[in-house]
Amino acid sequence: MCPIKLIGFDLDDCLFDSTGLSERARIKGIDAMFKMGLKMDRKRAIRILSEIVKEYGSNSSKHYNHFLKRLNQIEENIEFISYNDRYKYIAAAVMAYHEEKVNSIKLYNDVEKILIKLKEFSIKTAIITDGIPIKQYEKILRLKIDKLIDLVVISDEIGIKKPNPELFNYCLKKFEVKGQETIYVGDRIDKDIIPANLNNIYSVYLHRGGKYDDYKAELEIQENYKPNYEISNLNDIFKIIDEINKTNP
Repeated sequence: MCPIKLIGFDLDDCLFDSTGLSERARIKGIDAMFKMGLKMDRKRAIRILSEIVKEYGSNSSKHYNHFLKRLNQIEENIEFISYNDRYKYIAAAVMAYHEEKVNSIKLYNDVEKILIKLKEFSIKTAIITDGIPIKQYEKILRLKIDKLIDLVVISDEIGIKKPNPELFNYCLKKFEVKGQETIYVGDRIDKDIIPANLNNIYSVYLHRGGKYDDYKAELEIQENYKPNYEISNLNDIFKIIDEINKTNP
């Protein structure tokens, strides 16, 4: 068996704090509405917006529209928001949201040095991620890692979505490597670990403390759900590479 030749990574909540950034940006949008004149309890406003995100999904572009509709329709003791004010509030919120996302996006502290070191070791790297291509590429460019990654595989570009293992197999074919020559690092059991395991890729569950960081190693679960390794810092990836290479020279 050959040594490790390729390491793949998930993007959101693996290389950067996507969930935290989105939550902060949404709250910035709420605060922008208050600056424009919206009058209500701030904690209540944030709670309503959180409910809307859960109901409509985090990728919806209409969170603030639904928020203001809900205020007009079901919230008591709040002055009716006129048509003109509604869209003025939405515009202010969207501007604040995007400003926060642009200004605050950053890699986790352990990412850049790892990617540079992998290049020095001539180990290829890939990002395998779900999402809208232009949004995912924007994140990669703003994070300034496009020159450190050899291949970006985005589900909507390929027409295969996680957890379909064929998305991972596509990546293996592009590099002409076997699963046993590959490591994949992700933060979700369902969308990262399982499809990696099904391709005989060494799976690494990265604990970032995010919303999907709920796997407990001591639980009795199906074999395909179990990661080969668990880490809390990407620096540990080199210990894993050494262990695999020594075990399978």
